[in-house]
Amino acid sequence: MATKIPTEILFKILNNLQSPFSTQDLYSSLLVNRFWCKVTIPMLWELPLGQDCMDYNNLRKKALCIRTYLSCMDTQARTLLIQNGFDLSSSPSQAIFDYPSFTHKLRTDNLIYFISRYSEVDDNSNNEIIITKSRILFLEICKLIINRCSFLDSFKLTRVKFFIVNVHIYNDLIGSILELPSAPKVIKKLESFTLLIEDNELIFPLYESLTLVCDNILNMDLEFNSYSQAKLLAKLISVQKYLEDLSIVVSDYKIDYLSILLSIISQKETLKSFRLRSVSFYYSEWKSLPIGQFISLQNLYIENCFGLHESDNLFFASSFPQLSSFHFRHIHDRFPQDFIIKIFETSNTKLRDVYLNSLTTDTFLAILNYCTNITKLTLHDLRPEHVIAIFNNNFNELRRFSFDCGGEGFDANELLCQMAKNVPESLETIEIRMGIFSADSLRKFLEGWCRKGGGGNRKIIVRRMEQERLFTLSDEHFKVIEEYGVQIDLEE
Repeated sequence: MATKIPTEILFKILNNLQSPFSTQDLYSSLLVNRFWCKVTIPMLWELPLGQDCMDYNNLRKKALCIRTYLSCMDTQARTLLIQNGFDLSSSPSQAIFDYPSFTHKLRTDNLIYFISRYSEVDDNSNNEIIITKSRILFLEICKLIINRCSFLDSFKLTRVKFFIVNVHIYNDLIGSILELPSAPKVIKKLESFTLLIEDNELIFPLYESLTLVCDNILNMDLEFNSYSQAKLLAKLISVQKYLEDLSIVVSDYKIDYLSILLSIISQKETLKSFRLRSVSFYYSEWKSLPIGQFISLQNLYIENCFGLHESDNLFFASSFPQLSSFHFRHIHDRFPQDFIIKIFETSNTKLRDVYLNSLTTDTFLAILNYCTNITKLTLHDLRPEHVIAIFNNNFNELRRFSFDCGGEGFDANELLCQMAKNVPESLETIEIRMGIFSADSLRKFLEGWCRKGGGGNRKIIVRRMEQERLFTLSDEHFKVIEEYGVQIDLEE
């Protein structure tokens, strides 16, 4: 008789097969034997309402999970649905497993998608009736999950990404989820909370409930839409004990920035990754706050924020001594040169990954001076002399370099030949957007980068510029590429 694999070992093996986009491998493991099936089912049924729905054409198939949830409902819930016109003949009350108890991740948009698709199949009534029935089913499935599962570790309230005719606003129902008697126990272990929906007062009770019960959330992705919402969500941030990953997007200029910024400061000892988008630093109250240092922060992402160019905000830039990754995207407002330079100066050689979609000469020089241990560098709007300076700066650990370069009188062939003279030995991938170049200049660059046939672990990504859509690689280009063995991608 074959030796049975211990449950704990099999679980670890199957756990490595999990994917946020596909469950095919896990489905295959169901067919091995009863033991494998018993271990796999809980893993599969953790996924339906939590994974990203990348294949929208497959929604109808995914919506079949609604039938299974219906089979798990008690007599009272099934009677309510039947009284409201649901045909439950395809969902007999004979579920083999307690499937709702395995649900530990809940995305409300997934549930809306699946119910919408299920309702299209189940009902030929007019749209108003379908919406009413869908709302009833939405609430009953939420009740089922909250009452049966032992905990939720991920809860996402996100927008419906594409149009389905019978999708309706469910804010009143979402706001009532945590009023269920079992809810406090279930959400106590919540580790991830995402809020990317329009502001609505009907959902405010949910924020208040989360603040009272959840203090161990590790990851938060929040979009602030109003003053009142900002006050409530700032409280939720402030009560967390171990918050590691925080993303904040502001979509209304009337937001209460002070409460948000105070809540951020309250997490300065535990935050490891922090993203800010469309946040204003113009408010005078911010400048008097005792920031201190974010002693654990390693990843900082700032996109289209306002007021960072003011000298009074430089102290904020000096609050991140442990940064290993800094991404800055600038669209509007004045470019905060001094702020960015202070980031580089403070983090210094700890910085390993830098992304800037805009820069000045002084900002570029700061990269050369302070970021000497960098491994990944992405810079836009470079001049040829900037590119050569990068190659001449002894970045001995640089593995990936991405840039675009152009301008009047620019010669892409000449630049490739200059780059060939001093390519960092550590460089594995180079991503370029700099116009048309010949096969001969490509050969010269590869001669400086790798020996013939020795480029198997090296890659060039060529992004075509807007005015050069017709540029493509010739047979001569591909002959050179084959000669040196490098990988190459041509992208828009």
